[in-house]
Amino acid sequence: MLFSPATTGSHGLSTPRSLLQNAPVTPPPSSSTAQTLQDFEPLLLAELIVLRAAADGSIAKVGYRRPRNATPDVRLRAEFLAFLAQGGGTGAPVVGGRLQVLGACIVGRLDLSRTRVPISLWLYRCVFGTAPIFDGAYIAGSLSMPDTGLPGLHAQGTRIDGELALNAGCSVHGELDLARAVIGRDLNCERLHLVPSDKFANTLPCRLIAENAQIGGDVILSGGADIVGELRLQDIRVRGDLRISSARLSAGLDASGARGVALNLDRARIGGHLMLDAGFSAAGQVRLQRARIGGDLDATGADFDAVGDAGWGDTAAVLLDRAKIGGALVLTQLLRPLEGTSLVDARVGTLRDDAMTWGTHHVLDGFAFKRFGGEAPTDATMRLGWLATQRASPFGDDYRPEPWRQVIKVLRRMGRDSSASEVAIGREHYLRHAGLIGLGLPSAMRWLARAGHALYGLLAGYGHRPLRLLFVTGLVWLACTFGLTPKLTGLEAACGWFASFTLLWIASTLGDRDRRV
Repeated sequence: MLFSPATTGSHGLSTPRSLLQNAPVTPPPSSSTAQTLQDFEPLLLAELIVLRAAADGSIAKVGYRRPRNATPDVRLRAEFLAFLAQGGGTGAPVVGGRLQVLGACIVGRLDLSRTRVPISLWLYRCVFGTAPIFDGAYIAGSLSMPDTGLPGLHAQGTRIDGELALNAGCSVHGELDLARAVIGRDLNCERLHLVPSDKFANTLPCRLIAENAQIGGDVILSGGADIVGELRLQDIRVRGDLRISSARLSAGLDASGARGVALNLDRARIGGHLMLDAGFSAAGQVRLQRARIGGDLDATGADFDAVGDAGWGDTAAVLLDRAKIGGALVLTQLLRPLEGTSLVDARVGTLRDDAMTWGTHHVLDGFAFKRFGGEAPTDATMRLGWLATQRASPFGDDYRPEPWRQVIKVLRRMGRDSSASEVAIGREHYLRHAGLIGLGLPSAMRWLARAGHALYGLLAGYGHRPLRLLFVTGLVWLACTFGLTPKLTGLEAACGWFASFTLLWIASTLGDRDRRV
């Protein structure tokens, strides 16, 4: 195997000893003092291949596969690579504005921090013994490392005019730090594997950090990307789409055994769509608090809280508090129902869910949406079941009327008046059974308010079934007129007055809590 027990250098990074074997007797100069090709002579075999390919603008085919052993024919000094990356010099031209290397084993630390790289770098199926450092660098082209092995990557504050590609099976075994990076085009991490490895000692914990990064194109973490550790994207700005389709995210456990955050998109700004679909899986919390998404948030077929421990206790597995989604929130065909979701004051254009979306313990207070979209159910039974999943005590001030009003308002706007009325009636039943009717009265008088409330529901459906009252009034009138003695004339008059008053109350909307929303 390529990696054996490692030695540790600065930055807390490690270098496998097999990459240090057979090193040149004369140590190479640092990149800060290397100015000419002569500084690196004698060149290694792989360096001769890279030098010739750079001069004619072709691919330096050191090997055709990712190296598994640090043999002399694939060893490439990081200092020499840095020399060429900065444009080379006399006797070492880089033609075509692109340095392309295939199948090399990079020995030493590639340090291009705070330097200007005037060309694109394409390092395919290479292996690094130490995490490259690009902190504060300016790369005029693109930086691509498809199917490359890295113990980490440090690129805080890096500016890349083109794209950053860590794709096609690229494997990173430590921290991938892109905080405050500015990338002109895509951040392409398709089929990225960010997983721990015992081949490197003293590496930083696995996680992808892109806090406050700015991406001019799309962010692509799809195609079966595997992230073990936090995907930390707070305050990221993405002009295009953020695609995490079919990715598998798994947060680590802390000292107490609690699982952490798998995906953190708090305060993110995404101009296009956020895709968490096509088999997306998260073992750990997913956070999108105060995120702004111009298009859809599509989680079709997703699996949230994959191991079932992110939503334990009072912690929600999915947090969308105060998020704004310009398009649709799509939560259909989920692998398992959502458990512990917080949608406090979230704003969504369209809600698309299904009968299997919602589990238990949801916070819906202030959640606003304009319509139910697609095949989303609009029947009262399903919507009453959804509202019943709210995480709230059925007593006192813990009752939150907004979610009920929101559902009723949307159903009416969509022309589903019958379903809206059934939900409104269901809400009144909930209030009475929860003991919330007549709370403002002395305890000795509350039974009277509850009895009147129950009678109002029986006779008029709380104002949503006025024809029922007319029917009852008609029966009383027929009974008094044709079947009973004149002694019941007073009852007939009382029923008439009661019916007239109730109908007037309904018509003036005083008895309808929801028409005043």
